[in-house]
Amino acid sequence: MKLKRICAFLIMVFYLSGCASDTFDTTMEGDRQVTNAQLSQLTSRDNRQLAYNMDGKMKTSLKQEVKQYAVSKTLTKKLVDQEPVQESLKNIMALSEAEQYKVEKPEPEPEVKVPDDSTQVAASDAFEVYTTLYGVDCYGCNVREDGSGNTAIGVQLNPNVGVMQSDGTWLSGLTYDGYYIIAMDPSIPFYSIVEISNHGLSGMGFSPDVPIKCMVLDRGGAIYDNHIDLYIGSEQDVNQIHYDGSQAVARILRYGS
Repeated sequence: MKLKRICAFLIMVFYLSGCASDTFDTTMEGDRQVTNAQLSQLTSRDNRQLAYNMDGKMKTSLKQEVKQYAVSKTLTKKLVDQEPVQESLKNIMALSEAEQYKVEKPEPEPEVKVPDDSTQVAASDAFEVYTTLYGVDCYGCNVREDGSGNTAIGVQLNPNVGVMQSDGTWLSGLTYDGYYIIAMDPSIPFYSIVEISNHGLSGMGFSPDVPIKCMVLDRGGAIYDNHIDLYIGSEQDVNQIHYDGSQAVARILRYGS
């Protein structure tokens, strides 16, 4: 009887042990399933959170870059608005435009030297002229209180002192650098050298048979065409010069200087 009870107890224990094992296995399997689901859910949530965090960081970074750019633009505008910077920008633009439209300068033409008296150009053809005399105190001349004046080109004249030369010194007489002073038509350039022969003048150093060399240093309101006006100091000196009525002839030895 005891043996049957022991056997029945062992069988019951064995049976209960197997059920417990199945239950435990089932419970563990369920736990594993729950754990995997939760893990998957957590992983997905973490990924979303990570993505959100990354997206937020990118947005924050982008906002910072935009802000920095805006600040830099503001600072740059303030800097550009300063007057020295504006002046520098204008100079740069001017240099740029000048460089763009830069035109090379042509080679300078060789200097043409005017021959001096020793190598004068060939004389022009002789032509008849009408010669008159004038003084620094003539009617319409700009004479000063001391009786002095000047020619149209600026040569200083004084009947009591003489003529101021090209070097600034005064020389008594009627000549400027060795030439008598005349006024001619505006078509004849200043400083032209003119030789007048057969002038018929005598007195105050003039001789009818000696040609005189003159320099064009003056103009006159009535001096045109072949009219030549010869400077003789003062209007009062006209009576000291005799004219025999000869037809004067002129030749231009040099045009201007």
